[in-house]
Amino acid sequence: MRQTWRGLWTLMVWLGLMACGVPALEEEQAPTVRDESTQTRALSANPEHRNPPPREPSWVRNITGTGEHETQVIAHDPRGNVLVLVTDIEGPLDFGAGPVILPYPVSRIAGLAKYSPGGELLWARVLAAQPTAEVPTSYTVGTAMAVDPKGNIVLGMHVEGRFVLEAIDVPTGDYLVKLDRDGKGLWARQLPTRATGVAIDDEGHIGINGFLQGAPGITFDFGDGPISAAKQYAFVARYSSRGELDWVFVDDEVVFTQGFATDEDGNFYFGGSRFPDIQSGAGTPYLRKVSCKGRGMWSRHLEASSGSFVSIAAHHDRVVAVGSFSGSFRFGGRSFSTEPEEFASMLLNFSQGGRERWGRQLDSTLRAVGMDHKGGVYVAGALPSTGGETWLFTARYFKESGNRDWELGFRDRFLFATDLSVTARGDLAITGPAIYVLQFKH
Repeated sequence: MRQTWRGLWTLMVWLGLMACGVPALEEEQAPTVRDESTQTRALSANPEHRNPPPREPSWVRNITGTGEHETQVIAHDPRGNVLVLVTDIEGPLDFGAGPVILPYPVSRIAGLAKYSPGGELLWARVLAAQPTAEVPTSYTVGTAMAVDPKGNIVLGMHVEGRFVLEAIDVPTGDYLVKLDRDGKGLWARQLPTRATGVAIDDEGHIGINGFLQGAPGITFDFGDGPISAAKQYAFVARYSSRGELDWVFVDDEVVFTQGFATDEDGNFYFGGSRFPDIQSGAGTPYLRKVSCKGRGMWSRHLEASSGSFVSIAAHHDRVVAVGSFSGSFRFGGRSFSTEPEEFASMLLNFSQGGRERWGRQLDSTLRAVGMDHKGGVYVAGALPSTGGETWLFTARYFKESGNRDWELGFRDRFLFATDLSVTARGDLAITGPAIYVLQFKH
């Protein structure tokens, strides 16, 4: 009987882990190094795993505004359309069909545009808050974006003034905002702090990531009671597709968050800089996994270095992260190091269970990473520069081996990349300052 109960308990634990998409065995194994030379040769010899280098973009679109501005996020929807979120712009804003002039004065605005796979502008929305008596100088900031399996769009936003968009009518604050596939407002949920990242799993659950700007006596309430945070702790909160809170996970590390992603099983991954006690000086690159049930899983910080993970992608038992570092660390049986006070970029590949697979160190600055469903890892950022402008760099690596498939630089043509998006088949969209949207077809 004891053996029977033990077997049932083991089965229940295994089923619980698999229901959350966790590779049960790998979670309990220490990181190891695997010889992948045979697999590397097989991948290199198989043309199905290789993508011809996209020498020229299939199309280029420019978005114009005035003043300082940022291209925040780019993403594909399920039909291959390209969405881009821009923010911190002074109007009028032109997405390609003429400038959009607002009927009231504002300080800063955000904007959202949708382009077809062939580059046609399908629609564009200016996201602007109206001035109020309390906030005569209104503005909006778009902080994050993701697209759900139905093509709906979810944004992280900060509003100063009154933000009205179809069914949405909200005052000053931080919000999670959902739009339909045509850019019409569906709902908004107020947040106790700003969302730096949004990710949506295959079931439509919405995850947000950020950090709690903690101070003694300050609490944060996502909807299920106050959370105390005396320090700047990182968090992940999950909502239903209707904006109902499922759970909140608060890390016990002081982290400035930057990258955020989900896998096909609904687990979440966030990265950034970890600070030992308080946010001062240089942080350590930090990566953390949170299960779809809201439970903290493995974490990794590169102890002997300083820097940050800035972008993450996850698919099919692989998690890839890019960022910059200074100092030294070991990963996958290799040493990575820089000269004192100099920085280099890193591309690191983990299993979803946290095992170290392979890593690459690059002179080019990496700002974004993504994966297709054919074994490709795509990165984008900036070419090395001795001064002046920094230009677009992009490359594709084999997911299993880490060998480079191709790389491209666009010196004197496009400024450095700020984000990228990859479809399952390998169509690549990149955005950067100036503001441009590039689409490379597979």
